[in-house]
Amino acid sequence: MPKAIYERRVLQLNPQNVIVLHGGHGKKGLIREYRDTKSVGLTLRIMERQAVWYLRRRDMTLRLGLSFEIELWKARYIADHTRLAAQKKRDLRTFVKAMVRMEADPGSGKKSIWSAADADMIADEKSEYNKIRRAGFDGQWTWAHLTHHFLEYKKPRLKERYREKYARYLELDAFKAIADKLVSELKPRDLEGVRDQILIDHAPSAAHRAVRQGKEMLSWAWKYSAAKAGLDECQYEWWLRWSFEYKTKKRRRSPTIEEIARTLLIAESHRNLAKGEHETYPGTLGALWGVALTGQRTGSFLLMRRDRLFEAEKVGKSLRGWKVVNWNADEMKGGRDGGRSHSLPIPPNALSVLDRFHQEAGGDSPWMFPSKDPRNPVTPSALNLLIYRLQGRVFDPTVKRKPNRPGKPGPKPSRERKTRENLFEKYGIRHWSPHDVRRTMTTFLTDRRLGGAAAAILGHKMPHEDVSERELLAPVTELHYNLSQKIDLKAEGMKLWVDALLTACRREARTLNHSANKKESLKSLRRSRKSLSTEAVIA
Repeated sequence: MPKAIYERRVLQLNPQNVIVLHGGHGKKGLIREYRDTKSVGLTLRIMERQAVWYLRRRDMTLRLGLSFEIELWKARYIADHTRLAAQKKRDLRTFVKAMVRMEADPGSGKKSIWSAADADMIADEKSEYNKIRRAGFDGQWTWAHLTHHFLEYKKPRLKERYREKYARYLELDAFKAIADKLVSELKPRDLEGVRDQILIDHAPSAAHRAVRQGKEMLSWAWKYSAAKAGLDECQYEWWLRWSFEYKTKKRRRSPTIEEIARTLLIAESHRNLAKGEHETYPGTLGALWGVALTGQRTGSFLLMRRDRLFEAEKVGKSLRGWKVVNWNADEMKGGRDGGRSHSLPIPPNALSVLDRFHQEAGGDSPWMFPSKDPRNPVTPSALNLLIYRLQGRVFDPTVKRKPNRPGKPGPKPSRERKTRENLFEKYGIRHWSPHDVRRTMTTFLTDRRLGGAAAAILGHKMPHEDVSERELLAPVTELHYNLSQKIDLKAEGMKLWVDALLTACRREARTLNHSANKKESLKSLRRSRKSLSTEAVIA
């Protein structure tokens, strides 16, 4: 199919030339666009069989309707008020849809069914109109109403940083197929259809999470809002049959200290990993070093703030030069008992490494590991992507991943596939992820009869079995702060681990430099031999 040819002009439209422009048919394969100078973004597109009003914005293109159905005054009225609605952060697609349904000129004296105020109310998610609509006009909840009420109940009971992630699984596009269906009318085939669609659109883990949370939501409605959900005559939880077979894979990866040290060194020396990509940001490198030095979970650790670093000397004189960083219960991962506050002593040699990268990132961010925008910290996904890039992984850009958005074409796939060198393979490093450092640290400290220190450092509950009596009694003789957080015990383990890792880094740096010098010497020797052979031929 031949590509359409576009002709674009800018002029002040008037009712007469609009009639002239859309009168008759356009040419096949030719699309003419006329942008109005009076209303910003208003465009009349003339195609072979129709003429359509569009409103072009930087973030989206909105289709208003056919030119013979919408007069020029109305198209301008919609365009001008849409710009005002955007300033109020309204849902512009909903706003335009409501405005298009307006049937009379506000300035003509006739009664208008829809006005800009009505459209604004409809597009405002916080308006009373939408509150009533979400609650259900007749008291019977649809799936969309159930989702809204359940999330209102559930979100305050979740940790703040986990709330949106939880909600995302109940708001996947696949649920739109049953959004307007009454909960009382749902059948197993409806839920199975949603599950199968999620599996097509997303990874199996997403289908597992969505099904599990969906069942939790239906059970909540059955127990606490049965009449409103239309489940008051339901005798048992039939939706528990809605299932998805999924088993998480057990990870047993445990990189050696040498492999971790080598990874840190190559990440720092290879900041440009592919042509056209930005350099690895200092905050991301600092975060990688920090995770390796402390073994903390990335989700909590990357929220580390400089104003949460306290002098450790107050806990014990032996910790002079150390600092204690803490995270509150909301910032820590919670198990069955919920999150617990966590404090970690950091030795001076580890602090100097983290401070070096913080200064390189600008030194003025409140976050210890700032992203490109110093107001925000590095995210766990950025850290995982750094590891992927070092492993030479490339997402194929020649495959289109996202569908076209309404009113605007989707992203076009690139013609060339990006290439990266697999530095893990080149330097003899097995695949590992930031979380695997925790396994290596546990093994390292357990081998030195400090398994309890490993559990305390990693934020696990102190097990009473397989822990030496010295470790169990250590906190008893100290201050209350020491008693609750076991700072001395953690410090003992941290000193051993940090010293071992930094020693491995120095050793690996010498090995890498020696290898680089050896390769350079071999290249020089080959050049010399080639030069001598050339001279011999000339002689």
